[in-house]
Amino acid sequence: MDVKISGTILNSKNNEPIALAKIRLKVGDKEIGALFFTDEHGNYEFQSDEDYIGQTLKYIIEKDGFEEKTFSTFIDKDQIEKKFLLRENEALKEKFATLKGFVYGIIIISAIITILAAILIGSAPVAKYDTNITTVGLNDKVTIDVTIDKKWDWMPFVNPNWELQSEDQWILFDKSDGNEPSTKLDGNKSETVQITLLTPDFQFSPGKREVNFYLVNTKLDFFDFIDLKFFADAMPINLDVTDEKKKPDLDITVEPTSEDPQKFIISIKNVGDGAPWWTLRSDKTWIEMWSDSDGTEKYDSNERRSDDGEVYFVINMSNIKEKDELVEGRITLGYNNEGKDMIHVFVCKKESSFKINTTIESWYLPDYYNKTVTEPQQPDICAV
Repeated sequence: MDVKISGTILNSKNNEPIALAKIRLKVGDKEIGALFFTDEHGNYEFQSDEDYIGQTLKYIIEKDGFEEKTFSTFIDKDQIEKKFLLRENEALKEKFATLKGFVYGIIIISAIITILAAILIGSAPVAKYDTNITTVGLNDKVTIDVTIDKKWDWMPFVNPNWELQSEDQWILFDKSDGNEPSTKLDGNKSETVQITLLTPDFQFSPGKREVNFYLVNTKLDFFDFIDLKFFADAMPINLDVTDEKKKPDLDITVEPTSEDPQKFIISIKNVGDGAPWWTLRSDKTWIEMWSDSDGTEKYDSNERRSDDGEVYFVINMSNIKEKDELVEGRITLGYNNEGKDMIHVFVCKKESSFKINTTIESWYLPDYYNKTVTEPQQPDICAV
């Protein structure tokens, strides 16, 4: 039985007929008939003198400027009519261009990620110091020098800035280059920082202990358009604290200032052999404490100090409601585990004047527990 194969080939973009499209037909692996072409209307027709019913027919269609089309169909009758749409190569080019752009985008993003990773690795701070301190007692202090540089110093276009930080107040940092005390470092050059570790007895006990400080990248400019921040790894120091205990002894004085009769200066000086760790606290709102003489920085009793220093306090008369009556407030100097001083502040507020008197009571707790501490005698400053 003869088989008639016919149909139309059109442009997929505008459904216009495609003339002179080349068509080859195969049944199985055998090519049937001769090569033939579509006419000016895109039509094609092939008449076979053999019976191919029950077999698979394969079309191979080619045309310059269009993609090659391959299609298979099952011959179940003596007339097969098929319409094919060919896609222009420009559409394929657009598709490949999109795919190419996507691939290039992935390559560029991967390259940027690789560069940023290299920047982070190369600009990471490297600290060189002795991590093991074998002997330090209680109420003692020890200093070590830490030299810090970026990991890859051959990266001049990466400009990091670092800052030393610690969660513990008894770790102190100071540049040892003669500049003002600072924890900020220039990552473009090697820096040496002196770290002081204090071992106050209410924070430490004898035995081995690891303490940590941190180097924080506060600014990382890469060619002035990328700004990154990240935390470096913790920097450990291993301490072996002995049971030897030193004793700080703070000498405290209170004096009125010359410019204001309501303002006083507290001077604190260590005359003992141990490292102090002190703070001041007031129990009255009318005692206002300041870190500076100008009254611009309030004193923070949560921050402890280890040096000699001065703290100011002012009597705010507007917060004292009592008149012609003696009122008392207290400023407590506490240091380490056993040291304590008490400043007793007595005030008598009158209608148009006031009087202030201060006394200091000192004790060391072991002595305090072995004797009775006598309260200071109240001054008679309200007498007319």
